[in-house]
Amino acid sequence: MSQSTRIQLTKTPNTLNQYRRAVLSKATKTKKPVLPTTRITLSDISVDAKKVAQYSEVCGFKKNTQKLPMTFPHLLAFPLHLELMLLRDFPFAIMGMVHVRNEITQYRAINILEKMDITCFLSDIRKTDKGYDIDVKTEIYITGQQVWESISTNLTRQKTDVAPAAKSQEPNTLPEYPYSEFWHLSSDLGRRYALVSGDSNPIHLFSLSAKLFGFKGHIAHGMWSKARMVAALYEKIDSEACKVIVEFKLPVFLPASVQLNYDMQGNRIEFDLRDKTGTKPHLKGSIAALSPQKA
Repeated sequence: MSQSTRIQLTKTPNTLNQYRRAVLSKATKTKKPVLPTTRITLSDISVDAKKVAQYSEVCGFKKNTQKLPMTFPHLLAFPLHLELMLLRDFPFAIMGMVHVRNEITQYRAINILEKMDITCFLSDIRKTDKGYDIDVKTEIYITGQQVWESISTNLTRQKTDVAPAAKSQEPNTLPEYPYSEFWHLSSDLGRRYALVSGDSNPIHLFSLSAKLFGFKGHIAHGMWSKARMVAALYEKIDSEACKVIVEFKLPVFLPASVQLNYDMQGNRIEFDLRDKTGTKPHLKGSIAALSPQKA
């Protein structure tokens, strides 16, 4: 196994500059793409309480709390994700990549005053019938103790030699959940989330800019949808130590009316987000307390 390169950053990269670089990035033509083994670290990171409050407002979390929303650390790691994918030996172009899955494990809640050490690296690549799935791993430590981690899976679409899975002849019925909430998402949601998150991908901002990248209109950030669902369900499981897994399905074109559906089984909740008719799934997932030995 080759030894990984370690990059220690002294400040958070500017995401607007990163997106400018991303527009110019190109894929490397190779039949067997290999991910760089670089690990990028940002140490002694503290958060801006005002930014946390703005994030909480946009995503629906309770304000005036001394603990970070469970999904907030993703914002701190996201510029490091981009920096990894802008490395010269990263084999794919960033623009056009699709966030298809996200898994967050929180071992304990993070106090807003605590300083964090964040490390990100590319942990896995898998060839599928749609292209390649690339995992970005994030680990967060406070005084040497791991408190949070995530795996973000991004799909880069291209032809491969993997045969598509056979389609089931059974009707694609969605599960029936006993609880529901209904939300209306405004047209400017992507812009408001971009201001606080730094994720200014053009597909989320305006209909015109999204059309330049092949979308019929601008779409909500997947991580906003995940955060909004965590805000609605986190306190129902009664545990700081927990894991949230989400698979992103169909995009949410803005503006939109959507419904959150869920079912509670002890300290585990299964959920999905659908369109207003309840027939098209935007995402599905679960939130569950960690067992005591893992907490």
